[in-house]
Amino acid sequence: MTTTTTLVHRAYTGPGQWWRDRLVYEIPSPDLGAGELDAMGGLFEHVVSLGFGAVLVRPSRLDTSSEMPAFRRFAERAHELGLRVIVRISGALMPVTGVHAGEDNPIVVFHERDHEGLVERAESFLAAGADGVDLGTILPPEAWDESDLGRLSEYLAAVQSLLVEYVPEGTLGADVSARYPDALRHHLQDDWLHHLRDDRLMLSGWGPVALTRAITRSLAEHDRFGAPPVWRYLPSCRVEEGMSVGGEQPWFEAVAPQEARRRALALQALTLALPGSVYMRQGDEIAPLDADLPTGPLALAGLVAERAAAQGSQFGSPLATVRHATYVRQEHHLATAPFAFVKGLDWCPRDVLAVLARDVLVLVNTSPRPIILPEHAEVLLSSGALEQDSGGLVVPPTTTVWMDASTVA
Repeated sequence: MTTTTTLVHRAYTGPGQWWRDRLVYEIPSPDLGAGELDAMGGLFEHVVSLGFGAVLVRPSRLDTSSEMPAFRRFAERAHELGLRVIVRISGALMPVTGVHAGEDNPIVVFHERDHEGLVERAESFLAAGADGVDLGTILPPEAWDESDLGRLSEYLAAVQSLLVEYVPEGTLGADVSARYPDALRHHLQDDWLHHLRDDRLMLSGWGPVALTRAITRSLAEHDRFGAPPVWRYLPSCRVEEGMSVGGEQPWFEAVAPQEARRRALALQALTLALPGSVYMRQGDEIAPLDADLPTGPLALAGLVAERAAAQGSQFGSPLATVRHATYVRQEHHLATAPFAFVKGLDWCPRDVLAVLARDVLVLVNTSPRPIILPEHAEVLLSSGALEQDSGGLVVPPTTTVWMDASTVA
């Protein structure tokens, strides 16, 4: 059998701005005010221990006219540990291009609705120490008929001017669903966003063809316009019913909770091997079931701290796997690595995804059968427990492994 390697993304050799390779730890709750920010003192040590270099917060309860000292303290503590702070200031287009922030809009909340506009709120946080601004989910015209992408571009230009004034190396980011490719291309081509995330990979089907197509198209869209690749580990906020791209059933639908959890761990390990930056939500590093997650930000932080303390000493735990993945990612410079798909390995079935990131071969067993690795395969990490066979290590279904490529060629 002939082995073929298809390069889909070239190595990045340009300037090393921090946002090109930073792993971002996203605190998902918008229910943050001055008290919550002050109470998150232990958060930063945990983020650093994971190997992440930035924190994203959405302090929508913070009144920028009177409570900014709390945010300054938050940013200063993060900076002392070498972390960057990105602030999400809205969740959709409505406060940007609409006449009013509609009262029935669940995406725009608390002080995002009130008083100052998007640009004014962005300036308040940048002046107080934020390293970047994030818009959250952008609703394209197909999803909301009052969206005006041209008007949004004017606001983005205004925020870019603020970045130049306050944080020359600051970032601007947003989410755009791949279900609306015209809007995605508009922002890639006409607006310079350092981190423009799409959800193509996270809405992919479960299988090598679907995953290959999702990764290839996302990389191609960003590379076409010179934008750095950036990935968000789980689906962005629902803007309409039916989370799919091209009518394909997403990997997390119509499966039992435990199987969905195994797929999530396997996909998480794959995502951490991809070039560019990765956003991961608070809690995903301990791999809880969704039903176990509390909604309050301090309750979630408490759960993460409790589970992290237990998993930190467990070899092969979800937390230990994330920590080791970020270590290997840095050691092998995977964020700036060339990226390719591999087919035709004589020991690897066709219905298994194999990718090459520099000198690391990543295998995602999407098949229903276990895979026996070559005898001398050096496994760098695995998303789940491996088994032992007389001929070598065995990768169970729904498991991702990273290997030293030179040991399995």
